[in-house]
Amino acid sequence: MKEGQTILLVDYNESVIETVRKMADTSGLRLILAEDGQEGLDLAKAELPDLIIIRKDVPMLDALSVSVLLKQSHETENIPVVLISEITSSSERERLHDAGCSGFIEEPFTADDLRRRLENWLS
Repeated sequence: MKEGQTILLVDYNESVIETVRKMADTSGLRLILAEDGQEGLDLAKAELPDLIIIRKDVPMLDALSVSVLLKQSHETENIPVVLISEITSSSERERLHDAGCSGFIEEPFTADDLRRRLENWLS
């Protein structure tokens, strides 16, 4: 992780938003927020973040649709998309991986858990 990298968080859960904000602030990362999948997709195309964290069931466009659309665009195809979810089955994980998701963050998690996980995706 390098200071100044940008994370786009697509989520509506206030406690998750606060956890990610805390981690971003202490790590020197820039955080952009979106509340639904369509807003997240639009911001991803406009801002070209270094990483996208998206809740599996965000409204408007779900995480699967956003990931597929991002992977279809030359500008956004290489941005890692990480999914926030409660425990998912291995078949569900495989389906989401096939749609372009780079990884998963299972709830609940702390700012320290998140920082450790993001180091892999932001290196």
